[in-house]
Amino acid sequence: MSEEQRYIVTARKWRPLRFSDVVGQEHITTTLKNAIGKGRIHHAYVFTGPRGVGKTTCARILARALNCTNSTDHEPCNQCPSCTDMLEGRSVDIIEIDGASNNSVDDVRKLRDNAKYAPMSGRYKMYIIDEVHMLSTAAFNALLKTLEEPPAHLIFVFATTEIHKVPATILSRCQRFDFRRMEIDTITSHLRHIAAAEKITIDDASLVAIAKKADGSMRDSQSIFDQVVSFCGTSITIGDVSAALHLIDVDFFFALSTAIRSHDIPAMFGLARQVIDRGYDLQECLIGLLEHFRNILTVITTQGTDLIEASAEHLTRYRDEAAQFTKEDALRIMTLLSQGEAVLRQNPPQPRVRFEFTLVQVASMDSSVDLGKVIAGLSGAPSQQRPASAPPAIPSTSSQRIVGGVAAIPQPIRVGSPVIVRAQKNPVSSLTAGNLARRWSDVLESLPEHLVFVKASVKQQMLTVDFTDIGIVLRPHAEIVHHRLIDKIAALKTHLAEMYNTPVGVQLIEPRTAERAAAQASTDATPTTEPVLASAQSEDLLPIEQTLIDLFKARRASAPGK
Repeated sequence: MSEEQRYIVTARKWRPLRFSDVVGQEHITTTLKNAIGKGRIHHAYVFTGPRGVGKTTCARILARALNCTNSTDHEPCNQCPSCTDMLEGRSVDIIEIDGASNNSVDDVRKLRDNAKYAPMSGRYKMYIIDEVHMLSTAAFNALLKTLEEPPAHLIFVFATTEIHKVPATILSRCQRFDFRRMEIDTITSHLRHIAAAEKITIDDASLVAIAKKADGSMRDSQSIFDQVVSFCGTSITIGDVSAALHLIDVDFFFALSTAIRSHDIPAMFGLARQVIDRGYDLQECLIGLLEHFRNILTVITTQGTDLIEASAEHLTRYRDEAAQFTKEDALRIMTLLSQGEAVLRQNPPQPRVRFEFTLVQVASMDSSVDLGKVIAGLSGAPSQQRPASAPPAIPSTSSQRIVGGVAAIPQPIRVGSPVIVRAQKNPVSSLTAGNLARRWSDVLESLPEHLVFVKASVKQQMLTVDFTDIGIVLRPHAEIVHHRLIDKIAALKTHLAEMYNTPVGVQLIEPRTAERAAAQASTDATPTTEPVLASAQSEDLLPIEQTLIDLFKARRASAPGK
């Protein structure tokens, strides 16, 4: 027999033959072995989980272990006639059925008729139904009676990747085992073992790349491993793996993050051109860059690399790269990348333009500094020495940014005015006027009942809101609104902090006397047909009357006949 004819794919050649050979599913193999040892064999099992994680393999091992005549430690010996018959596909007691192609009620009726006969040689007759969720509703109903009162020799094992499609009446009659998605370390360790046995040299970066591409499936990782070996031979490097699988190299993502932190837009256009020229999928590129900044964020927040799935060389680079970003920077970049990826997922026209726009957008993004440091700098006192009861004052007509050690004073953004976001390379607060203004309508809609008057006051133009880079300025045009805001300012700050996920400064400006005087003069000059109440100069006014005067700019009406 020639070498080509003797070749067996890795997934079949290295298929586990014993429970101890199954990797990554110890919680299931241990339970099944203990059940065999204690004689607590259930009549129906359902194995659910992602593809290629060992569901059918464990079902076959269970079948051999139950019928093995030389079992030791509740494992199949794989040498007795019963085991060899099953391994070679000659056993009449173990029947494997593809649920996708045998999903009719007639197929289940035939199964039910044959199930009542005792096994030919072993102790149990087992039906392994793969992709059981593909059975029709009538087929499931035909199976219910057998599951309810099965013969003592009969065992069912149902395997499925979509457990939600299996009726609850079936699940309630089965023991359910949830198979885990394989971890990167588990896949790389097993592939390293296979490579050593096959005398193939492969570096850690290549193993990690293959494991990531497999997306938690051991079978997929072994198929990808075969593909890489066919391309590279017996010596495999990460460059060869990237070429064989058409992957974007990790070095390329580091080049992208370098362009982002240096705000190098021309370089970003050049890198985007490389992605397009090499034929990479644009959406996958953004997903990979999103994962890249996820790794940077984990280093920033955990001060370690334990949560990063990468080779030792790349872990060191991630540690160095994370020092160049703040947590706020990484979160904002990830938000922009997520939005860009969502757009590309919808197959928009001109995807290249959308892709380049996303990359240029993150490269143009302002860097962030801590809001508390900015506020402390504005007041000239350390933030930790500020009394909790004395929040920092916010400038009433402008906000202040510390740019390169120099205070720059841009104009605030008022409700209804356009939001202009300028690209800067120097650190500014992540709580910008633009960010506050963009979400203001959501803040108003989500106000609790005791703060609804704020929305009504804004809508009735009795309250003006200015946005600055460190908070908001409230300018009430009536005393009643001003007094209510004084009482509710703490509750409003709490609501703002919940909506913006950060403390927001609030300054309340008292209605100016001059404005009230001008409004009063204007009212006096109007015809008597306008709504009128009483003059503010009267000394016999009730408090509610004075409030109405302030609110509606009313004046005293002359008595009838005068």
